[in-house]
Amino acid sequence: MKNKKMIFVVFIVALNLRLGISSIPPLIGLIKQDLQLNNFQVSLLTSIPVICMGVMAFGVKRMQQQLGRDRSILLCLFLLAIGTASRSLLSNYLSLVLSAIVIGFSIAIIGPLLSSLIKEFFPQQTGLLIGVYSISMGIGSATASKFSLLLAEDSWSFVLGSWGVFAIVAGGVWYFVMRQKAANMTTASPISNGFPLKKIQAWKMVLFFGLQSGMFYGVSTWLVELLVQKGFTRVDASQYLTIFVIVQMIFSFIIPVLMDHWGSTRSWIMICGAMILLGVGCLLTSYFFLLIGGIVLIGFGLGGYFPIAMLLPLQASDDPMEASLWTGMVQSFGYIVGGVIPILLGVMVDIFQTFNVFLYVMIILCGGILLLTIQGRGYENDEKSESGERNDSTVRKLHSTKRADDRR
Repeated sequence: MKNKKMIFVVFIVALNLRLGISSIPPLIGLIKQDLQLNNFQVSLLTSIPVICMGVMAFGVKRMQQQLGRDRSILLCLFLLAIGTASRSLLSNYLSLVLSAIVIGFSIAIIGPLLSSLIKEFFPQQTGLLIGVYSISMGIGSATASKFSLLLAEDSWSFVLGSWGVFAIVAGGVWYFVMRQKAANMTTASPISNGFPLKKIQAWKMVLFFGLQSGMFYGVSTWLVELLVQKGFTRVDASQYLTIFVIVQMIFSFIIPVLMDHWGSTRSWIMICGAMILLGVGCLLTSYFFLLIGGIVLIGFGLGGYFPIAMLLPLQASDDPMEASLWTGMVQSFGYIVGGVIPILLGVMVDIFQTFNVFLYVMIILCGGILLLTIQGRGYENDEKSESGERNDSTVRKLHSTKRADDRR
């Protein structure tokens, strides 16, 4: 029963981690027209939360020390609700930017702490729970992508703000369940070690997380505009964005579950990368069925990349506190990289006047991930391997000593 409640808590909280971001892309055209923005300015509305998710993730350690995990997540859910709901009342560009900062900060703290909870309660089922985490965020993204434009006939600002209701519900659920589990939950305690800044393994994870994040937010931000440029209506293009999110959501659950039983991390990275490259090739054409196939293939690949990026720091850590620090570092630097990419894409679109430019960047980003995976030991846990070798050496020494004692 305890585990079922905790799975539901992970699901309901994670549901809110993309609503404030994914509700923007379907409405980009309306926002640009209403506020007279260019592509660079409007790209900031999806990139600023992602960059803030990176910069402000450095506060995970301090908040966990000062408030503890329970109160930190509850506070950030409250801030997330305020930041999102404020868009209904204040619809000028400055207020949208400020709300994006608040949303980014909230997500930056909630994400690593939720990973810490998974590490504590499900140490042997991290793949399954990361799948639940991912599919929940996917459901949130799909819902926002599907209904934002449909509900925005009268006011796009009201629709953007209405997604804050889900954060209020999540806060209530979190408070109720965590109060019951207070005796068993991690409370505020000193953390002796900081972020693993000196570990090469952590920086490999940062690069992987940043590149896959940049690809996802690049597609989320510019897919609708690309399809409109290719002749689709904005409504139809928004529907295909929803298809992308749904496919991404499905495989973000399936792939980590499969990883628990079959295949190595490296092999799944290669498979997902191949799907992305093939999908980008399809999107470079103008044939309807190839375009739809390309959306599905990219959804497959990015659906696998996100949970892999989330699993890696959990596999590298030994306890919940360490898991929150590894995840905090990976997400902090990774989201900064991922948030800058859509901004650069907006600038490049303004310069070259074609949305195909983001597809060429996708090829470069995916190629970077595959190149890093092919070279060396990729993302395998070097520290764990060294630790295992040391343990084997210790065992051999103990056996040797025992045999010598037996001879004596």
